[in-house]
Parts: sequence; C-alpha cells; structure tokens
Amino acid sequence: MNQQSTIINNESATRSAHRQPPLGLHSTESGRHRVWGGLAMALLVAIGTVVSFLPRPSPHFPATSVQPQRMLINSATQVDAQIVAAGELGHLFFSTDAGKSWQDAKVDPQRGSTLTRVFFPSPTLGFAVGHDNWILRTEDGGKTWQEAGFAGENSEVLLDVWGQAQGPFFAVGSFGSFLTSTDKGKSWTARDMGLGDRHLYALSGAGETHLMLVGESGLVARSSDQGATWTRLPEFYKGSFFGLVALSPDTWLVYGMRGKVYRTQDFGVTWKEIDSGTTAALYGGTRTREGNVVLVGEGGVVTVSQDHGQTFKRTHAGGGQSLSSVSEATDTRLIFVGLAGITQQAQQPVQRKTVE
Repeated sequence: MNQQSTIINNESATRSAHRQPPLGLHSTESGRHRVWGGLAMALLVAIGTVVSFLPRPSPHFPATSVQPQRMLINSATQVDAQIVAAGELGHLFFSTDAGKSWQDAKVDPQRGSTLTRVFFPSPTLGFAVGHDNWILRTEDGGKTWQEAGFAGENSEVLLDVWGQAQGPFFAVGSFGSFLTSTDKGKSWTARDMGLGDRHLYALSGAGETHLMLVGESGLVARSSDQGATWTRLPEFYKGSFFGLVALSPDTWLVYGMRGKVYRTQDFGVTWKEIDSGTTAALYGGTRTREGNVVLVGEGGVVTVSQDHGQTFKRTHAGGGQSLSSVSEATDTRLIFVGLAGITQQAQQPVQRKTVE
C-alpha cells in the first residue's frame, strides 16, 4: 500500500511538473491578461454609460383594443355610420368601421351590471337597459352614456326598451316591471299596467299608436293609444314569448319557446301558428329593409321568412353558441350577438320550393 501510494504521488508530481510553464513566463502572461481584461471592462462600462443617455425612440406596442367578440353581448344595432352593442359587466361598445374594430363607450357612472338591450329612436338619442333597473341614456349616438335610473342590488332586470323619437318611452322587465318616460328618457316612473307579475320580455310599436308586448307563460298585451292603456289578450299558447316583430300596425309576429311562432293580421284578435322550421327556443328577431324576417335563438339557430312571416326556412340548424338578438347593418349584413359576442355575415337568399 505504501509503495503504491508513493508511485502514484511521484507520477502526479511528474505530470504537474510537465504541465507547469516556467515561472517567469506564467507570471508575465497572467499580468498581461489582467491588464487587457481591465481595459476591456472599463471600455464596456464607458460605452454603456454613453448609450444610456442617448435619445431612444419609444417602444412600439400594438394599440389597445376591446374585443366584444369574446364576451356575452345581448343587443346590437346600427346607428347612422356606426354599430352600438351592449353586454355583460356594463359594457357598451361602438364601431365606426363596420365592426372591424371596437371602442369602449364612456359610461358614467359605470355600475358593472349586465346590459340586456340597446335602442335608438333617432340617430343621436339612445337608451340601454339591464340588471338592477339600470337605465343609460346617450345624446351623441352611443359614444358617451349617462345614468337615468338605477335601483341597486336585489332589484328587477329590465329586458327591453322602446319608443318613438318624440316619445313616450317604455321599459319592461322581470316580474311585471313597467317604466315610462315622457321627458325623452331623462327620468322614469314605474306604472302598474294591470298585467300581473309575469316577466315582460319584449315590446315594440308600429304606426303612431299601436304597441304590443309579450312575456312569460303566453302573455300578450296590446295598446292602441300610445301605451296609455293596455289590454291583455286571451292566451293562445301556454309557453313564454321572448320577442315580437311588427310588420304593420295590424300584422305582427310573436315567437318564443320551442320555436313557436304565431302571426296576426288583425292586431291580435286572431292568431295563426306558423312553422318556424325549428323546435329550438327563439330569443330575438328583426325585419330587414327588404321585408325579410330573421329569427335567432338557442344553439345559434337562424330561421328566415321572405313572405312577411307566412313561411320560414331554417338557414342554420344550431349546435353552437346561443344567439340573443339580430339586427341589420347599413350594408345589409346581419349582425348576430349572443354568448359568442358579435358576428356578421351577408344575407343569403332563401330558396323556397314552388308549388305547381
């Protein structure tokens, strides 16, 4: 053991002696390396100091943009050259480039309550309503909004708002909520219209005097005096109606659960059931400038009528995100809104079979 250890130590000493350069040469090169290293480090520090004080362009960041396509949107409408949309968390958006980009409208104060409907009786005057009896009003086409009513938590949900440009205006909602305004929406008053406490889902008007509203459990009511008094019509369907479309003062469509659509030509005296082409619930609808009726609803279903609501052809079977409403843009494209935000598409002709 001792001899082997001695041999290994001797070999290590020999290898070390061979690896070590002469003492004088090693010291000289080491000093040179230290000098050059120090100079290089000083040069880098000097360069960094100078560069840090040089003027530099501002970093480029992409413009901040809101994306209503990624959130719940309940209502949208075309107002002159822009589209205005309302949705969750109190958001109101507007687009001036046909929906390519969106801006967040100014809402004062911002309550954060979900908005269910946006409506414009004129190019500048508009209203938005939603949870907590929240009512917002704009006079600049939807860029800025001011609060006209708010009841806070544990209050009702307003689901629709409507009125002609000169007023009066009406807002309806859960458990029979019915509000009116005679000062262009600056203040609102609750009224008991004798319709009970069923949810009121939608209302609209046609002509100068005729109005109609629909609601829970087959509720349909009409007014022929600009909403001053209302008459509840005999029930012809026990399911809820979620919306209606006015085709003329006398001709109306109502729609709702299980794809049910009914049509009247005598302002609600008689009704005829129409085959909508779907059994999915229908939540929203519109009449286009060409007179077509478009209804949308559960699972993204879309059904269209080209004969004033007498027949319908389903153009989208569903199977996707539900749609809450539909409106028409100035370029005739359809604006769909719902759980998947906002989408647009060109109107497709509906091919109907001819009967020989």
